[in-house]
Amino acid sequence: MNPTIVVSIVIAVILLYVIITYNRIVHARNMNKEAFSNVDVALKQRYDLIPNLVETVKGYANYEGDILEKVAKLRSDVTNINERSGLETNFTSDIKSILAIMENYPDLKASEGFIKFQDNLVKVEETIENARRYYNGTTRNYNILIQKFPNNILAKLFGCKETEFFEVDLVTRQTPKVNM
Repeated sequence: MNPTIVVSIVIAVILLYVIITYNRIVHARNMNKEAFSNVDVALKQRYDLIPNLVETVKGYANYEGDILEKVAKLRSDVTNINERSGLETNFTSDIKSILAIMENYPDLKASEGFIKFQDNLVKVEETIENARRYYNGTTRNYNILIQKFPNNILAKLFGCKETEFFEVDLVTRQTPKVNM
């Protein structure tokens, strides 16, 4: 067999492998970005509930403390996953404080606005949990893809870096509960 043909075949196989691997990495990275966007959308839905929550509590409790102001200020556009995780920890902790305050007002717990808020909060929390799971799954898949040999060599050449998981502390791992 002609050495030129053998070299050409080897180069073609290597080039084909590089193209296929690059496309798989691009696909995995875009799926991960989409998953982060889904988490962000779900979190925005939760943040959008906050004005209603604040007004409901103020209307019944005339409560204008630091916690309500802090929660209202937490509606920000953080794009880094580590910053978003930290924000979620603070946000959930403050939400739980507000819900504890609400427990002291039976009229508030029975109001139509509060019941609607509670239902919406449960739905949004479930959406957030599902979005986090999906994001962490795509993060795992992407990281495995770029860490495997020989993909790791190509990933370094393409400038691919590992993606961080959406980590939350024990406070955030518990869904806020409202006891009626």
